[in-house]
Amino acid sequence: MSLLLKVVRRQGSWFRDGISVARRTTTTTTTTATVRSQSTRAEPEGSVAYESSARPFEEIPGPKGSPLPVIGTALDYSPFGQFPMKTKLMESFKERTKTYGNIYREKIGPMDLVVISDPKEIERLFRNEGRYPERQPLLSVEIYRELKKLPAGIVNLVGEEWQRVRSSVQKDLMRPKTVGAYAALPDDVTRDLVDVIRALTGKEENGGQIHNFTNYVYRWALEAISVVVLDKRLGCLTLDDLEPGSDAQLMIDGVNNFFKAFVNLELAAVGLYRYISTPTWRRFEKAINQWHYVAAKLLKEKLARSTTEEGKPAESDTDFLQSLLSREDVTFEEAMLMAVDLLAAGIDTTGNTLMFNLFCLAKNPEVQEKLYREIAEVVPPGKSIDDKTLNRMHYLRAVVKETFRVYPTVGNNLRTLDRDIVLSGYVVPAKTTIMMANDVISSLPEYYPEPEKFKPERWLRNDVASGGIPPFAMLPFGYGKRMCIGRRFAEQELHLGLIRIVQSFHVGWSGEDMKMENRFVNAPDRDSFVFRERV
Repeated sequence: MSLLLKVVRRQGSWFRDGISVARRTTTTTTTTATVRSQSTRAEPEGSVAYESSARPFEEIPGPKGSPLPVIGTALDYSPFGQFPMKTKLMESFKERTKTYGNIYREKIGPMDLVVISDPKEIERLFRNEGRYPERQPLLSVEIYRELKKLPAGIVNLVGEEWQRVRSSVQKDLMRPKTVGAYAALPDDVTRDLVDVIRALTGKEENGGQIHNFTNYVYRWALEAISVVVLDKRLGCLTLDDLEPGSDAQLMIDGVNNFFKAFVNLELAAVGLYRYISTPTWRRFEKAINQWHYVAAKLLKEKLARSTTEEGKPAESDTDFLQSLLSREDVTFEEAMLMAVDLLAAGIDTTGNTLMFNLFCLAKNPEVQEKLYREIAEVVPPGKSIDDKTLNRMHYLRAVVKETFRVYPTVGNNLRTLDRDIVLSGYVVPAKTTIMMANDVISSLPEYYPEPEKFKPERWLRNDVASGGIPPFAMLPFGYGKRMCIGRRFAEQELHLGLIRIVQSFHVGWSGEDMKMENRFVNAPDRDSFVFRERV
């Protein structure tokens, strides 16, 4: 049977109408609760014995907030509160830690949250995840996908179903050798970004500054992941603005609007969107419909191109989608949704991380010069870059780690255990949401001497071997079985972007320093870069 015929027979709602638009009903909450009650996990193989001196959960210190259980401390995170969610969410964790210590408990709306900031306790938590680690579900995404009758997606799956999908697709997504085979594709895209920067800065009147550089970085990030997942260039990297209705612009706008609405839905104190169609929910639904539809259309075109005249899949060593669809333990719909998620996740996360790295290099010219010397030694101009080349870039990796410390794209990890555990002397019951505040740890001098300084050298082997940085102090991609599944591709694109830009330009900065805005993933609030051609 041809791959294309297989698509037609199994496509469901994927390609008839792109993504079907279902009408919201009042049964959403009931449906979600039913699904959750059915997704029980296996009993734990063992449990953590209570320490004889452990104190009860109720004695964990923390802010009291409103006595109303549906509000708690949620007002602190409102636009008029002490820690506005958009701009000061991370500051709240640091201030609360200073006040209450390295473990505290906070009631934010309906969620009972325990926050820990001790690397040893973070390690203990991960060591007791059990067979099927569980994250806090993304409720808004869960509701949306139930309404559209789509698979839950690997982020929201739990138990044996999660294990089935994760173990099946790891070969395509997590093995460095497999991901390394694609390096030449995003490297070509990155060379085009360099050409765009060169053309834009060549105009005498701008003094090397590119206005709205963020837009070009998002276009680069989409093009870099598309050339892997779709085996196709979308034509994002041009000097002209993208056409408003083009596939690339619809994808970028859809993903950006999705994250803006998503963070408001997920952190809402009451969560009215679970019961009625609120304005924020409608913006969220429109945004996710938009990039789902475009991604589905592009994937359909990709599958058609992958089929030979004889109706058989075309053979290729770097056909990512074909490899993903060949996994026997993953349904067609699950594989396609994973490809859609990869296309979307790569825009904001990788793009924002590149921006943070460039800013840190611009503000620390001595670090940038040292990185440039490593690039000149390992990657002479005109030389292609593969995974073996990237493995030699030790200072580059140190720069990226130090940037994650100072400007984390995702500041914290969440877990929910299937067993009780003792953390920092307190009993934390099973099913409690636990946040590991790595962004708090990153600012503490006991783990990072002179934390206010940008020092990539602290991550080099000799420094780490001296016992200076605990292994669980910083985990930008998470840890263990539920580590970010797109990590390898994101790192590869980021490394390529930094190499090619620093190889060609001295990166400077103009004006007020960059700050972070919370859009579930952190995003830069400005992009005042100044590029000067290296000679």
